[in-house]
Amino acid sequence: MLDFEYKEDQEYFRKLLDAVGGLDASSELFDFRSLSEKRKEFNKMRDSVFERLISTYGDSCQLRYHNDCSEKATQVDHLIPLATNVLNKQLRLRKGENGRKVPAQSFGSNHMSNFVLACKRCNAYKKHNLPSADMLLDIQNIREEKKS
Repeated sequence: MLDFEYKEDQEYFRKLLDAVGGLDASSELFDFRSLSEKRKEFNKMRDSVFERLISTYGDSCQLRYHNDCSEKATQVDHLIPLATNVLNKQLRLRKGENGRKVPAQSFGSNHMSNFVLACKRCNAYKKHNLPSADMLLDIQNIREEKKS
């Protein structure tokens, strides 16, 4: 069972992942360790992950998030970001205090299933945002087509 800090976060992800097999089937997308630990780990594996994704799926951008997507993947992105403040803003309506940003929460993992190929524009545009259910379905379909 996943250890979400807030029940509403768990419910948010349950609904989001429902169309792609559900939260239980997607548990490898999550890792609640500190961002610094996960970032350090990712920096060591980034190049090998990129090569593995390219050899499995080709070099097309899987995000297709930006209107001006270059369509050629040059980067690895985390589908569920390593950390994001989106749910603190949207679900808890928190605001930054004393000129600081709203605190981020640690969510995403460095598991292969959480990596997606991205062009530079799409990766920069997505930033720390969470994917939509439609994006998750699109990526799942792209991956299934490539494996066939």
